[in-house]
Amino acid sequence: MRLVAKIFAILFSALTLFSAQAASADVNDFSFESFDAVYDLSVNAEADNRPEMRVTETLVALFPDTDQNLGIKRSIPSKSYGINPGLIQVESVVDESGKPRDFEVVQEDGFTNIVIKDSDDSFVHGRQVYVISYVQSWIIRGFESTSANDEFYWDINGTGWQQSFGRVSATITMSSQFRENLLLDNVSCYQGLAGSTQSCSEKQLSQDQMSFAAMNLAPGENLTVAIPFRSGALNTVGPRVEGTVAMFLYQVAAGALVLVLAWAIYFRIFGNRTSKSTIVPEYQPAKSPSLIETGIIASKTSHLTQAMIVELAIKKLIEIQPGDRAGNDFLLRRIGGGVEESANLAALGFTQVGSTIRIGSFASDDENAAFAKAVAEVISSNSKKVNAGGYFQKRALGLPALVFMFALGVFACWITAALQLDQITDAGYVAAPILSFLIFSVSYWLLVAKPRFSSKGIAVNTHLKGLEMYIELAEKDRLEFLQSPKGALLTTSEIAGNQVLKLYEEVLPWAIMLGLQEQWGKVLIAKYEQQAVPAFILGSSSISNSLSNLSQSLNASLATSSSSGSSGGGSSGGGGGGGGGSGV
Repeated sequence: MRLVAKIFAILFSALTLFSAQAASADVNDFSFESFDAVYDLSVNAEADNRPEMRVTETLVALFPDTDQNLGIKRSIPSKSYGINPGLIQVESVVDESGKPRDFEVVQEDGFTNIVIKDSDDSFVHGRQVYVISYVQSWIIRGFESTSANDEFYWDINGTGWQQSFGRVSATITMSSQFRENLLLDNVSCYQGLAGSTQSCSEKQLSQDQMSFAAMNLAPGENLTVAIPFRSGALNTVGPRVEGTVAMFLYQVAAGALVLVLAWAIYFRIFGNRTSKSTIVPEYQPAKSPSLIETGIIASKTSHLTQAMIVELAIKKLIEIQPGDRAGNDFLLRRIGGGVEESANLAALGFTQVGSTIRIGSFASDDENAAFAKAVAEVISSNSKKVNAGGYFQKRALGLPALVFMFALGVFACWITAALQLDQITDAGYVAAPILSFLIFSVSYWLLVAKPRFSSKGIAVNTHLKGLEMYIELAEKDRLEFLQSPKGALLTTSEIAGNQVLKLYEEVLPWAIMLGLQEQWGKVLIAKYEQQAVPAFILGSSSISNSLSNLSQSLNASLATSSSSGSSGGGSSGGGGGGGGGSGV
């Protein structure tokens, strides 16, 4: 028993030790011997006289001997003081002997993260030196509301570390433009957690060089320096792009592309007119092509399915019967032969006399889906007939191609200008031309590639416009036209009889296709009140309601297939720069 107890005790101790080691094996479980930063402040006269600095940070990390860390990550706020773009350019990362270290710069959550680790992901142990060199811009800020000065108010190591630092120091030199406006007597420094007003451990000041240091900083503690300058002596307003050549080109390029799209719209509408045809009212649909083919030729397909069904009913090839339920339930039944329409009838599912199709909520989802598929096949087969029927001529794309080449040149100019603006502001101007290129290209070619009518196509389109003109006439003018030399030469007795009603019924499917169902429906209602009830929709006394319900029912069926600052009162933290980092 004692032997068993000893074995359990040993196993328990081993597990406890393993758990403790695993818990402590955290990539942030190390410390820094020192963090020494050197700043050289200057003015970039070629770029808005922006104040910038060349920075060298030397971090000495003390890692454990176990395989815990691959390296470190230095995180620097991408915006200086959280306002102006820092435009941080990392130049190099080396060790104490000047040997380059592998690193990667990652922009994330408002920080420029410099991830330093070997490319082979090998572990680092013991004392490791990391020397990071980079350039940062817009490093001076105006604090008129507090100190009435401009300041270099800078966090050195930053408050975002989970490691302690044995020493943090900053050495600052500056160009003559800075030195001439330096308020040396008001220079200050702070150390500690964010908000601390404790003065830093060491401070040595002169016109040529200033040095500051803080000793034994705990995790989250920071060294901050505040160096004031005369207000207005340095550029603190940030980058200005208004009035620059780059912004001018950026705006001109964007405007030019809008004009190109406007030209494409013009080309689509007016470039399709090969000749000017006189449009006169037409009281009857053309004998050829068919309703479906005409709708495809003239791009009038929004109401084409309803128009097709009503035409079949008026031709007495099918009958439309309201279902037992109120509203949008209909039963379509084939009642006639129809040699000319036999292919369309069969494709829709009316394979023989007596074949029925249920639509709307009266039908199941499978029935609606099958009907929607059949309608699509009918339109597709008729589209092939139209394309082979000589109604269009091949579009000459020479001019559109030249215009598109011009647009590509404009895009190149736009991107170049955007890149120049991003170098100044780091604001992401280049995203607009890159994201809009595909949208522009697709829209442009969809606009200019529309087929052009042949003389045969122009005749069809002209007759359809004449029919549309006739439908929109007032009833008095319409009846006068029917008796005119250009009309049907109907006698007064024929106008008073059923002949006009028959003509009006023949026009109904075409009015539906043209989107004039409501207007033409009112005309028919007046005729039915005088003479008869509509025979093509069984059990209906209201043509308007029946057509509306039929339209909703067809739409429901067809939809089934597609639903699926700081000087004199600052503190640690809150300045520009700083940031933090972590182990990797």
